[in-house]
Amino acid sequence: MIKLIIKQANWGVAGSIFGFVIGFFIKIYLIDIVGIDQWGKYVSAHAFSGAMSTIIAFGIPWVIVKYIPKYIDTDLATARQLIKKILIYSLLMSFVFLVLIYFFAPVLDIYIYKEINNFSLILLVTSMNVPISILMGIIVSLYRSVFKIKEIMLYGTFIIVPLRAILTYFVFIYTDNILYFIGIEILTTFLSLSLLFYLFHKNVFPIILVKKDPDFKIDSEIKSYAKKMYANSLVTFFASQSLSLILSLILPPRYIGVYSILLSISGVTLFLINNLNTIFAPAISKLYSENRMDELEDLFKKTTFIINFLALPFIISIIIFSRDILYLYDSTGALVKYAPYLYIIMFGRIIRLLVGGAGSILVMANLEGYELKLQFFKALLINILAILFISKYKLDAVIILFVLFSLLAEAYRVVIIYTKLNIHPF
Repeated sequence: MIKLIIKQANWGVAGSIFGFVIGFFIKIYLIDIVGIDQWGKYVSAHAFSGAMSTIIAFGIPWVIVKYIPKYIDTDLATARQLIKKILIYSLLMSFVFLVLIYFFAPVLDIYIYKEINNFSLILLVTSMNVPISILMGIIVSLYRSVFKIKEIMLYGTFIIVPLRAILTYFVFIYTDNILYFIGIEILTTFLSLSLLFYLFHKNVFPIILVKKDPDFKIDSEIKSYAKKMYANSLVTFFASQSLSLILSLILPPRYIGVYSILLSISGVTLFLINNLNTIFAPAISKLYSENRMDELEDLFKKTTFIINFLALPFIISIIIFSRDILYLYDSTGALVKYAPYLYIIMFGRIIRLLVGGAGSILVMANLEGYELKLQFFKALLINILAILFISKYKLDAVIILFVLFSLLAEAYRVVIIYTKLNIHPF
């Protein structure tokens, strides 16, 4: 199993490096043209669309990753019927959302996003990403279920990212309007989505225009798991994104722009763990269901070691060259004063790396209830504290809360996994 993980992760790592390098320089190019304020508006709109995608998705990607691998081996017809149901639901809810946002975007602009001027148009255009994001989550989960990370990287990164970069470069020679970048994102993501769906349908098994089976009913176990993971997805999103959401509601766009840049720079250290977890999740489900706990622990330890060993050079480089990196985003040097914040965020990232795929183990080894409790209390506390302190302490409060809850969350995960499964990542 570890060989399969590493083989597939190689594609994930290569794609992540490729996407990061291009995205890094394009983001620098873009922010320098549109300014931090417009970038902050873009990030705020994306935070909103991300919340809507999570609400509408109903935990579907997790259901696909957990159950489709089993059905592919035992009952392909059931797998296809389940996917058909998922696609119909997703398309219907996406249509309803787009109709509602068309009418309510101006209301949100006036009564919710008071600190952001002329926000309704950006909010409306960005919301078009929601249906695409939901469908992309479905197709990516299907590829993950059959351990085909290579295809995700080829058609979701190696082709689309350069295309997006080229379009961004040439379009922003003539404009500084962030709406054009949102349009480029929608276009390129839709192209990637269409290509991935077509190739999965052609090369793996048919999922488009599947004939309806009138006797098919979704198993009660799947419904129960979907409800748990839906709740988990909601609280996880708001636990992880609430700082950005509250920041965009309380403070001017510049602050959310700066915070986004700091997260982007520090986030390069997580590219490996994110891609390993993409493959790690279905492997956990398979090993746990077959009660192969020794192999699961071995996988947990080896992937954690690989993650930390390969991430170390990136951590050191970001810390050493932090001021130079920040200067690239803003040639005036205004961002350099935020270098201490970057060091603190990096500490939070290191905590995340030290425990490897602990979060994936909780949700794939029938411990999702514990992850739900963690995310619920994290979301509750972080929202209360953010509302109390962000207005007064601004980014100071945001950074401290980010690191504090990173430490508490990862410690909790390790303790629960060791207590319930008697395994650990060290």
